Amino acid sequence: MARNKRPPKPYRPKYTEANIKLKFQPWKVHAVFSPLESILEQLEDEGTIDVAGANPVFQDHNDGCWYQSAPAIRGVVEAYQIHERRTGVPLDLEPLRVLANKIEYGMPIFEADTKACWECLARMRRETMEMTAAYARELINDYKILEALQEIA
Repeated sequence: MARNKRPPKPYRPKYTEANIKLKFQPWKVHAVFSPLESILEQLEDEGTIDVAGANPVFQDHNDGCWYQSAPAIRGVVEAYQIHERRTGVPLDLEPLRVLANKIEYGMPIFEADTKACWECLARMRRETMEMTAAYARELINDYKILEALQEIA
């Protein structure tokens, strides 16, 4: 090698938003958990849940739209189930599944149910904080694919 030739610089990936952990983007974590927390808070404070027609609903404060509660809770649970299978980290999502079923079928929801759901949300939030934005986006896309496959079948 000639004396005037320097070796190439090592590759250093540039800054991208996708490589940042979600703990540094708390507004994204809040957007995921605030609807679930508002459902639980309403159940604890008022002992009721909003209903449109015959469907239990909640208002998403991010976009102001109303959504059905049970399918939304199940969607979050199924997305985190994918994460559970990938990482092997047990999140014990059963309390949220039970809550979704009780909401859908109009069963009474007790304080023990909401307490278990709060604990489950805390585990999910801890796990979410360590995800990168790219991984979370990939998780959402995989859930959408799973949902589309279930519609076909």
